[in-house]
Amino acid sequence: MNLYIVLFFVLSIILFIVTKYYLVKNNYKQNVKKDKIEAFETDLNSTSADKLKSKHNIIIKYLDINTAQQLVKKNGIYIQNMNQPNLSARNCLTIDDLFEKYLNGFDTITDNEKEIVNKFVLNLLNDIQKFNSSYYRYVSKWLNEISIAKAKSWLESGMPHTLEKTIVMDANWFINPRKKTLLHELTHIHQREVEFDFEDLYKELGYYYNPENIKGMENIYPLNRNNPDGLSKFWLWKMPKSYDSNSNDSNSNAILDTMAMDSTNYYWIGAIFTTVNPNTLNDVVLVAIKLDRDNEGNFYYLKQNPTILNKWKPFNTFFGENPNNYHPNEMTAKFSEYFLADMLNEKNREFDNYEGYKIYKKYFENMINKYY
Repeated sequence: MNLYIVLFFVLSIILFIVTKYYLVKNNYKQNVKKDKIEAFETDLNSTSADKLKSKHNIIIKYLDINTAQQLVKKNGIYIQNMNQPNLSARNCLTIDDLFEKYLNGFDTITDNEKEIVNKFVLNLLNDIQKFNSSYYRYVSKWLNEISIAKAKSWLESGMPHTLEKTIVMDANWFINPRKKTLLHELTHIHQREVEFDFEDLYKELGYYYNPENIKGMENIYPLNRNNPDGLSKFWLWKMPKSYDSNSNDSNSNAILDTMAMDSTNYYWIGAIFTTVNPNTLNDVVLVAIKLDRDNEGNFYYLKQNPTILNKWKPFNTFFGENPNNYHPNEMTAKFSEYFLADMLNEKNREFDNYEGYKIYKKYFENMINKYY
């Protein structure tokens, strides 16, 4: 009799445990399903800004017109360095004219445009995160550092640029965001905020900073186009001596021979206006001016004809052809575009042939792997 009681008791306990297990399991499934539905509904109702914050901890800061105007400083280096050719190219007569004009150079970023940009950045970060975690952290870090303002179509002839830690984008970018433009401008802010990060890279690429006016350049400097992302006119360049190639192609070797000759000469490279009264910022020609050096190491220019940059094959073979390759800040910002395309495995890979980009890629990868 006692045996039956014990057996009944044991079976009751087992039945209870089994029943409890299936009840808990079923409740868990229902909760999981409920959580998934709630998560889906939350995601469905979330804005791109919400998703950026939750998935990547990024908040894009957009400037209204009044806040953007505070970036324009009459006594700032950029405006104070404007001479007559640069004022003319911006359709102004005086610095006061330019200051007043630039104060009115910003537009309102609409809520719809903010949503477009937030969605664009969200998708870009999702893509980058799949390929390179260090690069993802680098881009995320600088996105959280910057703000974005919207320019009127005439401001700086519609060219995106940066002021302090703000990217000033053209109006079309807010409707059709361009990922390479964003990385290009992010690089300019990085260059401005942490100059040290680029010093050794510029040396490896052949750039040399010479903070002296060069004798013989008196008629060239005034024609130099001012660039808010490359303010200094004192950068010189020569072909790095370390540049070498194992190519067996005779044409390539002929170019390399010319490069070896160029590695003994420094050049001043800039975008100079074609007239003293240019109509637009695009009235320029990119040139390389060969310099000589005296026994004391001082540079001077003997008025030889400048070399048109897009026709200088050694330079373009080393760096690649692009319309902004006249300043180390612009060159490395262009390389940042190539790096993005490289990381995303884009098909058009002409940059693989540029020795300058190879130097940049090695340097940049070492930097982000070490610090990000």
